[in-house]
Amino acid sequence: MKETIYKVYWTDADGEAKFIDFHKLDYALRGAASLREQGFKFITMVCENVDQVGQNGVDEVKDGKTPDGEDYTWSKAHRAGATHGVPHSIIDNKSNK
Repeated sequence: MKETIYKVYWTDADGEAKFIDFHKLDYALRGAASLREQGFKFITMVCENVDQVGQNGVDEVKDGKTPDGEDYTWSKAHRAGATHGVPHSIIDNKSNK
C-alpha cells in the first residue's frame, strides 16, 4: 500500500527554502499553521495523490461524452467569473463611465 506524504514548504529568515514531511493531513495543516504563527513566509503544502491513476482532467471526449459516459458540458464561457448576458461594450469599457 502506498502512503501519502504531505510536504510543507516555507522560507526561513535568511530566505532559504525549507520543508518537512508529514504522514497525516491534520499534522501537516497544524505544522503549516504553526510556521505561520512563528512568522515564517511563503508557506505552502503539497502532496502526491497516490491513488491517482491518470492525468488530471478529462482526457477524451467523444460525441459529447466523457470516457465514463457522462455528458461533457464544461466550456471556457461557463467558468467561474464568466460574464453571461453582459454586453461586450460594458465589459470592454475600461473607463468605468
